[in-house]
Amino acid sequence: MVTPFHNVKLQKRRFLTLAGKNFGPADYKKVLGAFKFAEIKHKGQRRDEGTTYLIHPIRVAITLLDDVGTWDADAVAAALLHDVVEDCGVRLNTIQKQFGKRVAYFVRMLTRMRRKPRETEAEKEIEKRHKLSLLASSPLEVRLIKCADILDNLRCSADIAWWMWTPLARKKFARWHREFHQAEEFAKDVHPVLYHEINQALRKFDMKRLVRGVIRFGL
Repeated sequence: MVTPFHNVKLQKRRFLTLAGKNFGPADYKKVLGAFKFAEIKHKGQRRDEGTTYLIHPIRVAITLLDDVGTWDADAVAAALLHDVVEDCGVRLNTIQKQFGKRVAYFVRMLTRMRRKPRETEAEKEIEKRHKLSLLASSPLEVRLIKCADILDNLRCSADIAWWMWTPLARKKFARWHREFHQAEEFAKDVHPVLYHEINQALRKFDMKRLVRGVIRFGL
């Protein structure tokens, strides 16, 4: 049975309801456009846990609207689009033409622009940790989106039973563990609610990882 957290139709409805309440006609048109753009570009893509990829940027946007309570349409649009350059090959000038300079700037700040085509797990960890350290001095909007992104990945990792993850995803657990703890430190000075939620999700993730080790190795 699919839980509400992993139900893409339910999350779509929730996002559209929140956006309708938070924004006037012009801003709603922008975030709806970003939603549809992300839906097209992420079509057919899957997350490591097997769910449709689109649910991730939708939940990141929901976190900004619900947990942060933002009225910034550019930040919400950038949250919806934050992976389309890195994962879908979309050009930044395309985002700028359709959604404006500010949205394109936020997306650029959140994107690893020089990603290697055959990146190892070790190389990916180094690059992502370096990127996160650079974001510490970025505008608040960028840091809020990044914290919402981290929180969603953590909630997802903590919510799904370890045996439901793909073998490839399980190989990433150790890296995720280190990255999530760095992210917890990053979130401290960004937003109190997001920091609290990241802290709670991290505790749950660590506990499930420990249980997995006990079951797997009989520790």
